[in-house]
Amino acid sequence: MPSTSNGSRTGLARLLVALAVGLAANSILGPLVLDVIDYRYSDSLVNQGIGLDAVALLGAAPIAIVAAALVHGRHPAGPLVAFVPATFAAYMTPQYVIGPDYLGLPGNNERFFVFHLALFVTALATVVTAWRSVDRGRLRPDTEAGDRRRSLVLIGVAAFILLGRWLAGVVDLLGGDPTGTDYRENPTAYLLIGLLDLGVVVPASIATAVGLRRHIRWARVASYAVIGWFTLVPASVAAMAVVMQLNDDPNATTGATLLFVIAAGVFTTGAALLYRPMFDTAARPRVAPTSADRDGPGRNDTHVSQGAAP
Repeated sequence: MPSTSNGSRTGLARLLVALAVGLAANSILGPLVLDVIDYRYSDSLVNQGIGLDAVALLGAAPIAIVAAALVHGRHPAGPLVAFVPATFAAYMTPQYVIGPDYLGLPGNNERFFVFHLALFVTALATVVTAWRSVDRGRLRPDTEAGDRRRSLVLIGVAAFILLGRWLAGVVDLLGGDPTGTDYRENPTAYLLIGLLDLGVVVPASIATAVGLRRHIRWARVASYAVIGWFTLVPASVAAMAVVMQLNDDPNATTGATLLFVIAAGVFTTGAALLYRPMFDTAARPRVAPTSADRDGPGRNDTHVSQGAAP
């Protein structure tokens, strides 16, 4: 019998619609449009917030609606696409709450704490429900070659974040008197992002890559969760940099902006290519998941097919 019940499909679809509405409302109420939510940010962080809200409004919210439609239509890709807006919101919402300088700058964003809390809880609930709703018998690619390729992608993601994004910053922090521009601008926001990147995203990428190398099926689900994260988060960083550049932010540099835009293009295009197998093969007969697929890793998790995967 299908692993996704009517109730879980309905629940996931409703969560996705609620998430889309919440993301759109937050973007419209923020500095992007109405400026009703006045974040206690410096001018530079306000510019970054505008870029973030633009991606949430034009990217994450519409994708959540598309995912809800796929889930409602029982498309096997639906729960996997749900990871895109859900991981984006779960990653970004804490920055709205913890990042502002409450004691040093004017604003009113603390009045919207309950709203941001609800948005965060909705995002986490969507991630969990999407995970439980995945039809593991129809996951693609389902070959050892496909697992190996995706494991290399995830190791690359972890290396890019760890070495390309944070190595210099961590060395700067260890020196005892940080001089980095981002740290000086807002130490709390900077360290929060570091905690999320190095404490959640990098370990999740590495653990999933190891699972894929062992051809464990839960890792195939986890790979889509990580892929979902890097679909939009790098694009939001690029949007922040572009807005800073357009608004003549003194912390903006042309080189950094170009780097972020190129990285966003690579990550988002790569995510689309990695999602493609779920749409190319949606009509294939499903394979009944084993008890190991439902309960966790074990001897029966290894899939021995050697064929090529997209």
